[in-house]
Amino acid sequence: MFEKLETFLILAACGSFTETARQLFCSQPTISNHIQQLEEMLGTKLFERSGKSVELTLQGKIFYEYAQKITRLFDEAAAAIKQAAPPKTILSVYASNYMGVYVVPEWLRQYHESYPAQQFELHTYGYDALHQLLKQDKIHSAFMPLYENDPYIQSEFYRTVLFEDQFLLVFPSGHPWTDRKLLYTRDLNHTTLLLPQSRLLQSCIVSPLQSARIQLTTVAMSNFEVIKEAVKSGLGIAFLPYYAVREQISKGELRTIPVCGLHISRKNGFIHRKSSCLTPAEQAFFSCIQHGADPDNGRIELANP
Repeated sequence: MFEKLETFLILAACGSFTETARQLFCSQPTISNHIQQLEEMLGTKLFERSGKSVELTLQGKIFYEYAQKITRLFDEAAAAIKQAAPPKTILSVYASNYMGVYVVPEWLRQYHESYPAQQFELHTYGYDALHQLLKQDKIHSAFMPLYENDPYIQSEFYRTVLFEDQFLLVFPSGHPWTDRKLLYTRDLNHTTLLLPQSRLLQSCIVSPLQSARIQLTTVAMSNFEVIKEAVKSGLGIAFLPYYAVREQISKGELRTIPVCGLHISRKNGFIHRKSSCLTPAEQAFFSCIQHGADPDNGRIELANP
């Protein structure tokens, strides 16, 4: 019906079957058929045909006023229905730079396959900036590294370990260690170690080295990407988490060798405020990633309030 009303209104406005067909991207016989059906339904003639042009009859002019009202009311009804409909919820995911760049996008891809209609957005921050957002109560959950020496996170949030990745010793191709199968802690003495700027992350890397009495020079750099490029350029060595370097190692851009007696790792996971509840979208997301957080660690369990 509304298709026929649209045809009628356009024909009344332009007075030409040819122009009406052009505007509606259809044939002139289709236009004629729509008008004929309306005239049969109303039992009256709506147009006077004169050559190639048409004009409204008296009955057509009356119907024109009502046709405008009908289409206007339909548009108002559609707008009212849209306004009354509950807004679509957006899944907002907050993550540390490491998890947001290297891990979470794959989880979101899997989630999108299961829930293609659900909109989502990913926000990434450095650990300190993310920590500040949590302290200011601007967000209630996040994917981030889990440090035992962070009392605020320990006390205010439920924590779920999603995976624990090892920090790999990386150095450039062509390095004297390239042909070695194994290194010893003494091999690291008097080398230049490139570190991220995060205080907690530095402690995670340096503490095991200090316990092994390794003497080295440290240079702080802004993030893992900068450190990787610096290592490639021969500015030093680094201990970087697995997901940050797996691509460069597989391509041969960086090399790695285990260090006997030295193990550096970090837990990564999800936290949510003890005083808040997960939204249905968040619950669906975490249910989706339960079986795939880390291929090597199997199934994970989410903490419940």
